[in-house]
Amino acid sequence: MKSEKRGIILLFVIIAVLIPVQSTGAEAPSEFGRRVDFGVQVQDYKWAEYADDGNKLLEETGNLFGLTCNIESAKNFIDWRTGMNFFLGEVDYKGRTWTDIPVTTDVLYAGTKLFIDAVPGYRLDSGLWLKSFVGFGGEFWLRDLDDTKTPNGDPVKGAREWWGCIYGRAGLGAEYQIADKMTVFAEGGVKLPIYARNEANFLVSGNPSAGLEPEQDFSGFGNIGLRWKQWGAKVSYDSLRFDRSDAVSSGLFNLYQPKSESDVYSVVIFWSKGF
Repeated sequence: MKSEKRGIILLFVIIAVLIPVQSTGAEAPSEFGRRVDFGVQVQDYKWAEYADDGNKLLEETGNLFGLTCNIESAKNFIDWRTGMNFFLGEVDYKGRTWTDIPVTTDVLYAGTKLFIDAVPGYRLDSGLWLKSFVGFGGEFWLRDLDDTKTPNGDPVKGAREWWGCIYGRAGLGAEYQIADKMTVFAEGGVKLPIYARNEANFLVSGNPSAGLEPEQDFSGFGNIGLRWKQWGAKVSYDSLRFDRSDAVSSGLFNLYQPKSESDVYSVVIFWSKGF
């Protein structure tokens, strides 16, 4: 029933996003044909997991660093864009062992995000360019927890997880030229869950590794920024939400992925090239 409701919501979101295509007063933007943006990114990253009773099991916080590349075509009422970024970094972990002993350690993250969108849009007489978008995206990353010790000095093995998720994307945006060669822009959207998986290995005896499938939930994202000549900057927010997975038997253990959330605030500086 839950998946049926999500499917209905996804259908209505796609219809709502595509409605602007029917506008008869629209004019296609003509300032450029296609544009590629190359950028560097700093992320303020947060990951948290929760027990079934809502208590926080662990939290990871720190900075990740990345490179971005986005390509956009804007010549017609319905155009397209695609993008990819790579990120890498180490964050701080505060959590507990399976026996509920507090521990701290470091976590290595390395991964990529990518998307492709159809972008219906039209320009008002004032010069305001209104856009909507609908498409698909994916995120794939390694989460590698270092070995550590309890406060009493007992060794604790780390863990290695390979995550991946695929989702639909839909949202609205706007762009407006406020001065000669200077433009402001903003957009917001929602990720529409399709599939998620975590290949987890807890690196202890008894073969405690498993393929876990937490159910991805709806999550939001957005950005606001400024372009000046060939340069630009933007501030972004991105999130992921996962419900608890079913338990999977692995050796002597029953493993599951708790309810999990990520929140990422980013600053991107980029350089643009039209073609």
